[in-house]
Amino acid sequence: MDLKKFNTLKRNYDKFIQEAEEAINKESAKEQTRSVWFDRQTIEKLLAQTDAQTGGIKIYLGMYDEDTLSEREDPERAKEYIGKLTVILSASNDNQDPDQEKLIINGGKVCPPDC
Repeated sequence: MDLKKFNTLKRNYDKFIQEAEEAINKESAKEQTRSVWFDRQTIEKLLAQTDAQTGGIKIYLGMYDEDTLSEREDPERAKEYIGKLTVILSASNDNQDPDQEKLIINGGKVCPPDC
C-alpha cells in the first residue's frame, strides 16, 4: 500500500472518531483506539488452525463494556478500556465466521494507552 494513502486513511479515521467521541460523550470523550497490535505467535497460532489454501484471518471490530473487560489480561487497568474500540481476530477458512472459541483471539495491545 502507498504510504501516503495509508497515512491519509489513518488521519481520516482519527478525525472522524475524535469528532464522534466528542459529539456522543461530550466532556467524557475518550482518546479513542488508533491501532491494536498482536504478536506474531498469536497470528501464527490462528493461521495454523486454517487450511493452507483457503485459510486466513478474519478481523472483527468491537467495543469494550463492563461485561467484556474480563477479556483484558491487565485487570488493574481494565476500566480504562470501557468504550474503547478493539479488534478480534478469528481463524477462518473461506471467510467463514468462527464456530469454536479456540478460533477467536482478543486482547491485543490497544493504542492508546499502549503505544
